Amino acid sequence: MIEGSVSGGGAPREPDPVIEAYKKDIDRTLLRENLKRTVEERLRDLMRLQRFAEEWRRAARRTFG
Repeated sequence: MIEGSVSGGGAPREPDPVIEAYKKDIDRTLLRENLKRTVEERLRDLMRLQRFAEEWRRAARRTFG
């Protein structure tokens, strides 16, 4: 899709200023790399991240009560 155009054709639109403001703070290369992966790969990594976060929660509970 071409920047500023509507999917499937039609007249070009003006870019949304809110989206444009956020774009400068987002590393879109990471998004592109993630989208190259299969759904299964993304889900596997998400589950791995959830396990890691739970380990941190348990460690924090042990440390700080």
